Amino acid sequence: MAKKKKKQKPKQGHPARLQAGVVSMDRVKVGRGLDALTGQFVQWAAKYRDDPEMTMMLLATVRETLGIYAEVVGLDKVTDFDPPKLLAVLSSMLEFEEAEDPEAAANGLGTMIFMAWSDYAEFLRDSGLWEREDESLEWFLEALEAHDPFGDNDEIDEIMASDEASQAALAEIAAMPISKLARAALPWVLGEGKKLWGSMPVGEFLETAATALADHMPAGVDESRRPVVLGVVLTALESVNAIKLPDKGKPERGLMHEDIMKHEDADAFEVNFYFIQACLDLFMKKPEGMEEASIQAWGLAAFWIVAGIDGSPHRVDAPRDEQWSPEVWETAHVHMQELSSLGLLEEGEAYTVPTIVRLAITDVENDLLDDGDEFDDAELDALFGPESDEPKRLKREEPYTGKVLQLKLTLKEAKPPIWRRVLVPMDLNLGDLHDIIQASFDWYDGHLHIFYEGGFGGTSYGPEIDDMDYEENEAETLVSSLLKKEKDRLDYMYDFGDGWEIRIDVEKILDADGGQLPRCTGGRRMAPMEDSGGVGGWEAKLEILQDPTDPEYEEVAEWLLGFGHDEEDEVDPAYFSKEHINAHLELEF
Repeated sequence: MAKKKKKQKPKQGHPARLQAGVVSMDRVKVGRGLDALTGQFVQWAAKYRDDPEMTMMLLATVRETLGIYAEVVGLDKVTDFDPPKLLAVLSSMLEFEEAEDPEAAANGLGTMIFMAWSDYAEFLRDSGLWEREDESLEWFLEALEAHDPFGDNDEIDEIMASDEASQAALAEIAAMPISKLARAALPWVLGEGKKLWGSMPVGEFLETAATALADHMPAGVDESRRPVVLGVVLTALESVNAIKLPDKGKPERGLMHEDIMKHEDADAFEVNFYFIQACLDLFMKKPEGMEEASIQAWGLAAFWIVAGIDGSPHRVDAPRDEQWSPEVWETAHVHMQELSSLGLLEEGEAYTVPTIVRLAITDVENDLLDDGDEFDDAELDALFGPESDEPKRLKREEPYTGKVLQLKLTLKEAKPPIWRRVLVPMDLNLGDLHDIIQASFDWYDGHLHIFYEGGFGGTSYGPEIDDMDYEENEAETLVSSLLKKEKDRLDYMYDFGDGWEIRIDVEKILDADGGQLPRCTGGRRMAPMEDSGGVGGWEAKLEILQDPTDPEYEEVAEWLLGFGHDEEDEVDPAYFSKEHINAHLELEF
């Protein structure tokens, strides 16, 4: 996999929306080609990334950018493109976007494109699907690496390029007390801690773990801070996929477990480096909602860290600057001393930043001084995901063996009909059914929704949201409590503005067959795009797009495609892919 540093996901909701619908015939070809490969890509990516939502985001990015390439250059197969021409198209896209929006780079556009195409090219290579000479794909991967938005740190690139340098840097990281604590914490959590996980609040679990690991806790860490430090370590280990810490269920080994535990191999440098970086990110998040003195102390400590990076470290015994109160001054020193005891700062007469730590702190002037998320004892639960009113859904460990509902989901008022047929286990709740509907109609869950029993106006079910007066909580209502036999029915509305109404009918009660559940087994026609004005608005837009002379054609085309067109673009409202839907359902469930 290509090197990946910290990133922000686009705030898109359902990842399928990045494809912007199926529009021109070139994009139809790209969409259908990628639909056929989605299952293989998901399985391939699962070996490297424990983040299925990001996997689909990246594939959607490939879909969008390859669609543009197909329109500009032409394309026969999604496994047979011209690497130099594709790179030129991608570069032109970025240049255009950055010219239109100077903040585009900061918003992660280049990062997403780089990651998407690095993954997709490696997938084609590893799966033997690439249809041109191998050298051309290797050239493309090397060219992407050269254009890596993360690749602005030459020192890290040089370390990664040399086994000897990686080995030396890895030895430096492995010697840090915080790394030693991580290597002690992993087997404990996967052993004795596995029995306790989920049986007590997270804060109590961390206190228990800190007591059990007291002999491995770095000297100098105050006893009251030990659970917090351990929480940071476990969160960082989870972020690099060395361990999985589910809200429900038991901790499991992650794919990168051995790289943390057996760190002698130079190939383990990258994971250990990003572990240190994740720890730093957590320790240096700006506190919010705290008293002013604590926030000032955090800012002062951040200033000293920046000074250490710039080569003018603050002396430990320097007299207090009168602009800071004694409380703020002392608290900042306590914070710096904790980082020193963990090996993230060098102990001595000044707060010097080790070279490997300096490289791990990315964009420190911005990250440390901009707003961040609160991190303190009171927010320990946030390290592992806040408690939610809606239960977290876990992957089944064993195949479902109960009864299955065959449901027909029909978009009301659509002519010709738009519908989906799905198989749904009876032990799911209405919140799960909402997610199934969203995936089935390629919507991104950006609006409110509601279920009705007994027709519209009957008993209402919905998520627990402030200011919304649902009669029942959907997360606490099993689908099988309302849909029990053939011909039972529910009604569902999504987006109270556009008013998408779905009729849910029980067609059959089946036995589980061992296949994927839930899954789509049939359907008809492309789902309307969100925010298109309801069924009537969507159908009107489709009609306008069939007539380039229509006065509203350019406006609708610009809305649909994101930019205006002088040439006709064909929409395929008959397009339907159950494979695409099932790929999303498999990730969700």
